[in-house]
Amino acid sequence: MKKALAILAITPLVLTSCFNSTENTKTENLDATSEKVSSEMEKTSTKKEVVSSGDTVEVDYVGTLEDGTVFDASIEEFAKKTKNYSPDSGRKYEPLSFTVGAGQMIKGFDSWVVGMKLGEKKTLTLAPVDAYGEAYTEQEVPAKYFQDVFSETVPRENFKDTITQTVPMSALGEKGKDLSVGKIIEAGSVQAKVTKIEGDNVTVDIDNTQNPFYGKKMVVGLKATFEGNNVTVKKLTDTEVTLEVVNKANPFYGKKIKEGMEGTMPNGSKMKILKITTETITIGVPNTHELAGKTLIFDVEIKSIK
Repeated sequence: MKKALAILAITPLVLTSCFNSTENTKTENLDATSEKVSSEMEKTSTKKEVVSSGDTVEVDYVGTLEDGTVFDASIEEFAKKTKNYSPDSGRKYEPLSFTVGAGQMIKGFDSWVVGMKLGEKKTLTLAPVDAYGEAYTEQEVPAKYFQDVFSETVPRENFKDTITQTVPMSALGEKGKDLSVGKIIEAGSVQAKVTKIEGDNVTVDIDNTQNPFYGKKMVVGLKATFEGNNVTVKKLTDTEVTLEVVNKANPFYGKKIKEGMEGTMPNGSKMKILKITTETITIGVPNTHELAGKTLIFDVEIKSIK
């Protein structure tokens, strides 16, 4: 009987112990589950499904021209079809990573991926203006610069042997550091001597060796050669000089100008006459990028969005 009483006395303790143990297990499991759910929720909240500006994305792409020529690809299978492919180049063929809207990509590619979904595939067709630009960059210049002979009136001070200028030190970049009066600053073929420092401004005397009449007294009839042209002083005032320019640097010197004509400028650049009016001539300077003027087609797949 006493033994039975003893068992009854122990039983509640055992049950209580078991109950507490079960509750502890439940609590531990609940904590673990809660942590897991929290982690999954965090992942879900940071995982994006649609591309927007400012996102960092990874994309696989294959770029082709309108005739089907592959010019670039992030997938080696397709990259092997490009003319510049080399297995020894060291390039890793993997998804391309970039930040949308940060100007890291050509304009059309950058804007077209906005709104695409994770895993989505799309074909982007980009006109030259949205890719590497038109074949020619247009520039409008006065028509007289394509005449065989023209007149030009410029400030007389441009023809001084020494030109004095006051500029902010910041305008001199690295050359504006540690300046002192008397120091010589060199910029290409031009030399400037510091004559005054006042606050953040510096005054310099520029040795104007680019003046076609350097070292000569300015008089009517004075002649010189400048950038391939024959230059003659036709008129002088206290403030201005009128020049007659025999424009031999004109790529069409001695020829009648017509739209569509092509020539070489003095700096070696190619150009083309696009439009002629009474006052102006529009020229096209070739865009030297190999894909300029071409419509580009990209097959794109969004691999990740962050």
